[in-house]
Amino acid sequence: MLARNPNHGACKRRRGMALLVVMVLTMLIALGAYRYSFTMQSQYRVTRVHEEQVQAKLAALSGLELAASLLETSPTQRANRGGVQSNSPLFQHVPVEASANESESTGDTNLWHVSVVSPRNLASDANGGGVDSTAAGAIGGDAANSPLRFGLENESAKLHLPTLLQWERQFPGHARATLMRLPGATAELIDAWLRRLGVARRDGSATGESRLLDRLENAAPAVDQQASADALRFHWLGGDLNQNYRLDPLELHWAARMMSEGESAAGSSSLGGGGSTSESQLPLAWQRYLTWHSGQRNESAAGEPRLYLNEDNLTTLHQRLLQVWPLEWANYVIAVRQYGLGGSNTQPTGDSSSDTSEVSGTNWSPDFSLPAKYSLVSVLDLVEARIEVPATESTTESESAARDASGKKQTLPNPFTSDISTSRDYLGRLLNESTVDLAPILEGRVDVTEAPVEVLAGVPGIDLALAQAIVRQRPTTEGATVSKASESIAWMLEAGLVDRSRLKQLEPYLTSRSDVYSLQAVGYRDAVSPVCRCTAIIDARQIPAQITNPQYWHPWDRGFSIETFSLTPVANPL
Repeated sequence: MLARNPNHGACKRRRGMALLVVMVLTMLIALGAYRYSFTMQSQYRVTRVHEEQVQAKLAALSGLELAASLLETSPTQRANRGGVQSNSPLFQHVPVEASANESESTGDTNLWHVSVVSPRNLASDANGGGVDSTAAGAIGGDAANSPLRFGLENESAKLHLPTLLQWERQFPGHARATLMRLPGATAELIDAWLRRLGVARRDGSATGESRLLDRLENAAPAVDQQASADALRFHWLGGDLNQNYRLDPLELHWAARMMSEGESAAGSSSLGGGGSTSESQLPLAWQRYLTWHSGQRNESAAGEPRLYLNEDNLTTLHQRLLQVWPLEWANYVIAVRQYGLGGSNTQPTGDSSSDTSEVSGTNWSPDFSLPAKYSLVSVLDLVEARIEVPATESTTESESAARDASGKKQTLPNPFTSDISTSRDYLGRLLNESTVDLAPILEGRVDVTEAPVEVLAGVPGIDLALAQAIVRQRPTTEGATVSKASESIAWMLEAGLVDRSRLKQLEPYLTSRSDVYSLQAVGYRDAVSPVCRCTAIIDARQIPAQITNPQYWHPWDRGFSIETFSLTPVANPL
């Protein structure tokens, strides 16, 4: 009889344990693999999003480069391409990939694009036109009421703050009077800002003292300084914190708080209603009127170096003048440099009481052995001047006889006051093609072709009435032929806005072109991909153009819907 195994029951109870262990191990391995797969997918998504963010940024930067390359050209070349202020074909929904044209021709819309936008032009609002009608379909069908346009914003159409401070030193009190014209400006806020700039006391009177002395003299409490800084930031941005050219609900709430605090401080309701706030009640951003960057290259509208009329070497000057101007113009400039504008310059030609005779400007030859004794203060010094010159060997016999009969003086007629048809626009050519400033960059001049009334009224010598007349009558390139005078500020004389003496007074402060612009470049692909929004200043006063003051705004939000930029409806890939 066999003995019974005492472990027999235990063996039965452990049957299948290995399978259970294998199942647990398999499950753990599967969970580990799933976690690894989930982690890799998450990292892939993060990497892909980062890659798309970089691609969006590169697309936006390509918009900055597009603007920079365009501003490196001359104003004439820009105009031939449709201009830079409002140009949808050039700045709207531009593909940035190498094979963009082929892909779009096949219907592939999964491409990166860039649009270059700016806020609505203040000058166009004042003129009642200038809106890019080609963008109407892309901006809700109403381009006239759109807060943006496809183009660049002219920084020279604003008041250059460093130049404004220079004007303040020449005309004490001018800076405060100019800044008080800004929308929503109050005496308290302007005085606080001027104290920061070191040009005003606490009572608002102009002094020009330094910032350090101003802080030492009755410094305001820290709370008041912070409130002043917040109010200044609000007015500088116009309440538009995320720079999408419209006020979102959060921005309207902040604007209502700032305006109510401003009313409490001022003790009045000068800033608008204290309850609810709408965009129509808010003042326009001061950055639309003021700038820290402004200027132009000292070139003609065609991009050629201007003729420097105060050149010491008269032979070289004469040769350069003959390359651009007629002989009588070149001879007259040399005569002015040698004999000056004094004496009988204001004496009318042909006066019977004079013992002088006239010599033709084409027959008179300069004596280049004589050095230049006089320099021009302004190009407009050449206008309506009368020069007496000695006789030369090239003078004709009849002219020599007339000179001998009347005395030893000869008058060189001024070609810039003649009535010949070829000199109809001589003033525009003078201002456009010549200069008395050797500096390669002209900084701080206000562009009269785009500046709003508030900016023009801040120029020394321009009152409010003249500023309004300039805005109403300035020429436009839309549907009209631009004259030579329109390439400079000479059109103001042709339009009867100023006389020659006042034009000469205003010439150092004004210009009709700019090489510094601001913009916002938006890089995007579709409605769900990352977007990059970047604002910057394009400074093309020197070539190559410099991209300065870049600021990124997409961390706030997307800012714009893609439908705003796309020429065709954008489908949501989800």
